[in-house]
Amino acid sequence: MIELVVAVAILAMAISFTAMIFNISIETYRTAGAEAEIMQKFRAITDQLSSDFSGLCKDAPVLIWFEQDYDPNGYNYRFDQIMFFANGDFQSTPIDGSAPVTGNVARIHYAQAQSIDPRDNLISYPYYLREEDRVLARRQHILTADSTLDLWPDPNNTVDYAIDEYTNEFYEHDRLPLSQWKTIDRNIYRDTIVPACFDFRPEVDTYDPNTFHKLMCEGVGSFSIQWAYWNPDIDPNDDELCWYPSDDPNGDYDSNDSHFANFTDRNFGVFFNIAGNKFSVQDTDSDWYPINDPAIEYKTGIGGNFRPDFFPKAFKFTLRIYDSKGIIKEDGREGRTFTHIVYLDH
Repeated sequence: MIELVVAVAILAMAISFTAMIFNISIETYRTAGAEAEIMQKFRAITDQLSSDFSGLCKDAPVLIWFEQDYDPNGYNYRFDQIMFFANGDFQSTPIDGSAPVTGNVARIHYAQAQSIDPRDNLISYPYYLREEDRVLARRQHILTADSTLDLWPDPNNTVDYAIDEYTNEFYEHDRLPLSQWKTIDRNIYRDTIVPACFDFRPEVDTYDPNTFHKLMCEGVGSFSIQWAYWNPDIDPNDDELCWYPSDDPNGDYDSNDSHFANFTDRNFGVFFNIAGNKFSVQDTDSDWYPINDPAIEYKTGIGGNFRPDFFPKAFKFTLRIYDSKGIIKEDGREGRTFTHIVYLDH
């Protein structure tokens, strides 16, 4: 009887250890799969960013929208957007059976999409979605002179260039050449182009295959953009590379000096390489500012460090990425934060 009890105890211990090892193996397998998934997402995003920005037209308009939000748990989320022009080999994705549009210059827009909320199967803007349900999108418009395509935007319409959000979302081409995009007045950008391109984010509907070509990556809860500039010091050999905008510009772990603090609703936009007259410091009706304008310098407290021909030294992209099963955690919550810097040669 004693031998039987001992044998049963040993068998129970062996089964217990086997179950423990099995559970550890399963958990390791699940974690490795989630790590691979999240890294694959990050690589897909950064490869596309690097490809697009390698052909960046530095003398063409660049527009960036910064939008910050805190959730009830105190986490800082960003919903930034950027639109720029780039050289490369581009091809559209026809959704109506027509031939694809090809070209070597495109107007490119990155943003978190308005996409399906799985809680009610309705299209929602990213700040209304749970962070793990947010989607990063890329919208492109290939610049072409193909006369068989609709003339859009219409350069003869000097009021609004026929820009509207639905046409901008549907087409993947511009028949307005880059030379004309460079001469559009900043007031037209602010009053018509910005609302069509930035207020109406790219739409990605997981039930509509016609929107899939705009899908960059699912599970991107936060997408922030910063641009770099040299902050001159008394010693010219000791200039500091700064990133704008920042929650903690002087690095003292106090967000009271955040660049967002002076802007309504903690969001605003900046222009680079936009033609036209400057806005005045008193022009507070607009949330968009040319970077060499006194208004942006006044509100940010940076001062007159920017020449009219100023252009960033680099762009920094910070992303909070989630795996599909919610396994990867960082800072006590799901998801992991990644940073990718694109350096711009001059």
